[in-house]
Amino acid sequence: MSNLIRAELYKLQRNKTFWVLIGTITGLSALLHFLILIEWWQLSGTSFDSAGLSELNALSTFTLPLFFNLIVSTLAGFYISNEFSHHNVIKNQMISGNKRSHIFLAKFIVFTLGSLIVTILIPLVIAIILVMLFGHGDVLNFTNLLYLGRAFSLFTAQFLCFTAIVLLIAIVTEDSGKTIIFTLLLSIVMFVIEKFLTYPFIKMLYENTIFHQFSEVFKFQMTNGEIIKSILIASVSLIIIMLCGVLLFNRKEIK
Repeated sequence: MSNLIRAELYKLQRNKTFWVLIGTITGLSALLHFLILIEWWQLSGTSFDSAGLSELNALSTFTLPLFFNLIVSTLAGFYISNEFSHHNVIKNQMISGNKRSHIFLAKFIVFTLGSLIVTILIPLVIAIILVMLFGHGDVLNFTNLLYLGRAFSLFTAQFLCFTAIVLLIAIVTEDSGKTIIFTLLLSIVMFVIEKFLTYPFIKMLYENTIFHQFSEVFKFQMTNGEIIKSILIASVSLIIIMLCGVLLFNRKEIK
C-alpha cells in the first residue's frame, strides 16, 4: 500500500495539469485578493464578511462548488481518467500483484491531497500572506482564527466526499472530457435543487448532503449540534462513497 501511495505521489508530481493548476490558482487567488484589498473589487454579503473578515472575501469564490468543481474535475480527468487510455497504467498495477482496493485507496489519497493543495491550501495561504503584507494582520485575531480553523476543517471533511465522487466519475467514464462534463452537471443539478426546488421532502434530503454543508460550515456561528451534524454527514457520506468505489473498481473490466 505504501509503495502504491509513493508511486501515485511520483505521478502527481510529474503531472503537467497539476502544476498548471497550481500556477493558475496561485495567480488567480493573488489577483482576486489584491483587488479586494485595494478596494477595487467590492464584494459583500459573503460568510467572511459576516464574520468580520471582509479582507478574505475572495476566498468565497474558491468555496463555491460550481467553481472548485472545475479544478477538481480537471485534475481527475488528466490524472485519473487518462490512466485507463494511456500506457495501461492501472492494468500494470494489478498485474504487479496489487489488490484493486489498495489501488483505489492509493489513488483517492493522492488525488485528494492534490485537490486540497490546489483548491484549499493555496488560496488560504495566499489570502493570509496578502492580508499581512497590506497591513491588515490585526483581523487575524484569536476569535477569527478559531472561526477559520473550524470552517475550513468542516469544509475539508465535506471536500473529501466530493473528491471521492469525482474519482468514481473518472473511473466510470475513463475519459477526461466526460469526467469534467459529468462532474459539472452534478454541481449544476445540486445548485438548481438548492435555489429553485421547494418541495419539503427534496429540500430535506438536500439539506443532509455535503453540497448543502459546503455553505453551512462557513456560518460565523454554529451550534454544537450543527457541527456534529456536519461531521456525521461527511463521515457517513465518505464511508458509503468509498465502499461503492471499492466495489465498483473491483468489478470493473480493465482493458
